[in-house]
Amino acid sequence: MTDSPSAPDTPAAAITGGCQCGAVRYTVTAAPLGMARCHCTTCQAQSASAFGLSLFVPTEGFALTGETRIFEVTADSGRLKHCHFCPACGTRVYHITAGGAPGVAVKGGTLDAGHGFRPVADFYTDRRLPWVAPIPGALDFPRDPGDMRAVFDAFSTTRFYDDTAATYADWSTPERVPGTLAGFLARFDAPCDLMDLGCGAGWAAAAMRAAGHRVTALDASPGLAAEAAARHGLSVRIARVERLADEAAFDGIWAHYSLQHAARAAMPDILARIARALHPGGRLLIGLQAGSEDRRDGLGRHYAYYRPEEMRTLLTDAGFTDIAIDSRPGKHYDGHPSENLTIEARRNA
Repeated sequence: MTDSPSAPDTPAAAITGGCQCGAVRYTVTAAPLGMARCHCTTCQAQSASAFGLSLFVPTEGFALTGETRIFEVTADSGRLKHCHFCPACGTRVYHITAGGAPGVAVKGGTLDAGHGFRPVADFYTDRRLPWVAPIPGALDFPRDPGDMRAVFDAFSTTRFYDDTAATYADWSTPERVPGTLAGFLARFDAPCDLMDLGCGAGWAAAAMRAAGHRVTALDASPGLAAEAAARHGLSVRIARVERLADEAAFDGIWAHYSLQHAARAAMPDILARIARALHPGGRLLIGLQAGSEDRRDGLGRHYAYYRPEEMRTLLTDAGFTDIAIDSRPGKHYDGHPSENLTIEARRNA
């Protein structure tokens, strides 16, 4: 994902669902907050399956018809969970957890077909059954995540890029290779191993390949990955930058306006992961927007903004040297002006 006020208040159409027998129905008229799988033993039992699937929605946007009964249980997190089910067919319809995630946790299997939502996180992965595959591009938490902000931010950001993949790809793809990328590529004698970390629609990865390099493209948005495949024939690894796990695999990493979507608290670990993924002496280019906030923009995307000296310190602490930072004016996808930072650095040899 590459490239600012809060997420849309309402979904494009109401979300509906209900129990197996139809006696209990619900309508969601507010934008969902997030979707996740939970592998705790409580959720395995309530779903009579390998995991529980929940769509988190605001309480004020959730309307129910029909009567439910309530089963109370103390979850693996230690919190009291109020589980609403249909008294006729027994379907678990939704949960409300005391002191847990805000709003209502609608059980994913009760959603009517065609909702199109994807889970962006796995909870209690230390109890995930060994034959259940991780979700490509998802966050994973060994236990209860506690603060759900990272999950909700990931859901809103990924949903934006998935929903607008084609139009965003048109907007973000330059007519020719920009000078920033040309200068980065000039530092390498082909063929080298390069990574486009947060490749978006794949234009930079395609240019790297055309220059004779071996390219690995990674992005968290399945929608943008599909655009990269359709437009450039790229095979994109669907994963989050927070989960980069390559070791000494690349001569250079291009992270062009992708790291800004991760939580500010995650940046030190992300830069450490990037350093480990580079060969000693390998080069890194980062594009970011300058600032000091950590918030969502008017399109629902989460942004963390950084000042130049803050990034210099973070990169130094992560094991980078020869740090050069350039600042110039730019603009967001929504047309608002921005201050763009281009940061180059080299991993310590």
